[in-house]
Amino acid sequence: MQKKLVQSSLAISAAAALGLSGALVASPAMADNAPQKLDLQSEAHVQKALSGIEGVNAYGTDGGELSIGVAKKTDEIKKLEKKYQNIKVTEGVKELKPYAKNDLVGGAGYLVKAGESGGACSTGFSGWDGDGKPVVLTAGHCSKIINEQTNEFDGDTTVDQTEKPSIAQANGGEGFQASGSGVIGKWGFHNFGGDLLEGADENQWPEPSESDIDFAVINVDESNYNVKNGITDWTTADSDDLAKSTTEITEVGAHKEGAISKSGRTTGKTEGKVLPRESYDFDYQNVGGRWVHGFGVTAPIDKPFSQPGDSGGGVYQGNTAVGVISGGGDLDANTSFTWVADLDHSLEESGTDFNLEKPGEETPEAPAAPKAEDQTIEPNGEVKGKAEAGAEVEVKWEAASAADDQKAKAQAAEDGSETVKADKDGNFSVEGPKAEGDYHFTATAIVDGEKSEPTEFDVTVEKDESETPAPVEREINVDPKQIAASDFVKEDEGVTITVQGFDEGEKVTLEVANGPEGVEGITLDETANENGAAAFSIYGTSASNPEAYLGKYDVEVIGANDTEDESALTGSFEVLADEDGSGGGSGGDDDGNNDDGDADGGAGDGNDDDGNGDGGSDLPRTGAELTGLAAGAGLLLVGGAAVVLTMRRKNNN
Repeated sequence: MQKKLVQSSLAISAAAALGLSGALVASPAMADNAPQKLDLQSEAHVQKALSGIEGVNAYGTDGGELSIGVAKKTDEIKKLEKKYQNIKVTEGVKELKPYAKNDLVGGAGYLVKAGESGGACSTGFSGWDGDGKPVVLTAGHCSKIINEQTNEFDGDTTVDQTEKPSIAQANGGEGFQASGSGVIGKWGFHNFGGDLLEGADENQWPEPSESDIDFAVINVDESNYNVKNGITDWTTADSDDLAKSTTEITEVGAHKEGAISKSGRTTGKTEGKVLPRESYDFDYQNVGGRWVHGFGVTAPIDKPFSQPGDSGGGVYQGNTAVGVISGGGDLDANTSFTWVADLDHSLEESGTDFNLEKPGEETPEAPAAPKAEDQTIEPNGEVKGKAEAGAEVEVKWEAASAADDQKAKAQAAEDGSETVKADKDGNFSVEGPKAEGDYHFTATAIVDGEKSEPTEFDVTVEKDESETPAPVEREINVDPKQIAASDFVKEDEGVTITVQGFDEGEKVTLEVANGPEGVEGITLDETANENGAAAFSIYGTSASNPEAYLGKYDVEVIGANDTEDESALTGSFEVLADEDGSGGGSGGDDDGNNDDGDADGGAGDGNDDDGNGDGGSDLPRTGAELTGLAAGAGLLLVGGAAVVLTMRRKNNN
């Protein structure tokens, strides 16, 4: 938890080092509820003003403005920011912890006890296990008491103190002197290779196994040491604080061919090269009479990669931890050779959960950068983009340079920024500038105080000079206006009525208002398409008696959105007798002659048991039907898309 500044001597001394001056004094000329201006006069007044405000990790004054750095804005900070007009708050500034000589980093020396005697090894990498407990990784053979004559294990060593860096061999001293910081901790998991390789006959040796690793974990005593990420370069050994100069380790990974580094208590920081597979195609090496899984590294004989006492030292490439020193020797007269226990393999085989940051205290991952394309808007139009759902998005803009200085000055007045919140789908928008011109925009997402990389895009502000199209006048078209009865009773013929001038999606109603005596009128609804048009098709359903439809028909069309000033569209069509007077009537089975010789001239339904066809009343159809005269004469209205109907009419013609 953050300490209040008034209670922290460390914070006061840090502030003094900054040379701060001034105090938070409200100007009496300001209204009580209006933003006030800070009068920065003395450090004592600044401390008094900030007392009780938690979460301030840095601050300073410059040009009459008080800058405050916080990890995340609290409600207290937000109130302070609103109260005073010359306070600037920056998020993402974290609390720093002071260095300490008992910070334990990779590459340091440590002592082990083996009965009455002992030795020294090197730490590999410091971190935390899955439960957040501090641990150090090192070589497994450092945990074993090994009989020099037989290579058998005579028990386990005991972890002792860290070695005093200033007199370590890596710093030119004799080494083996305890630091005085106390015992590091106790062994956790520890293993050195597989079964002993006994006898001169290599064919009798046990086969190597994936579990043959040279790897150990030290469970660190938190009362004596703080584990700290990083591996020392030994440049600060004289101060006995190796944590002052380290290389940050950000991940554990597999080794790659090329340059490689190591840090250990005997030779300090050294450089080497990974042996490529084509030169040394082995995954296992005999180290002290046991197979050890790993890889080889070479270096010049006069600048060896490792020496005795470097065992367990951290091996890394860039910021990636790749192994710990297992063993070494001379490859030839000019080349030293080191075998490295590969760390990714050792962690997997041992089941060790190792973390470079303490679980629960990891730095939140920065959110993804927002997405926004170049866009053109009208003055004060919406500038849009997408970000992580619920993220705060800081949008800033400034006028682009222009050849016309006056125009540039006018646009400069429109420079500004706004912070908005992305909705549940990640969409965000801000009101764009009023002045026309070109602007450079940036958008930055903020989640839990962590900022994304900014996204840059351009916005052009210009008025829409295009004219709004004039509304389409309402029209009705009846095609054909006159039709022979024999054609009217054909489904693919009939009369097509199209209308336009309605609103998209508007309900359009057609009514057959008047027709021949005995033919009932009907009403049919259709929906206007995106062009404001609708269409209807009318044809007779009784092919057996087409003359029943002879006469004139009046139609009216209205829209659901019609006002009192708008009248219905009207039209008409007429069904005429065929020139030969037959009225069509063809298409019945057996040319109209059924079994009993009593045909009705229609197209029968295929059931001739009684010899009376139904005039085609079972033709497939949709829509509504008008009941007509005599033998079921009627009208059928079929709704459909205007384009489809038009195409049908053209194809038929």
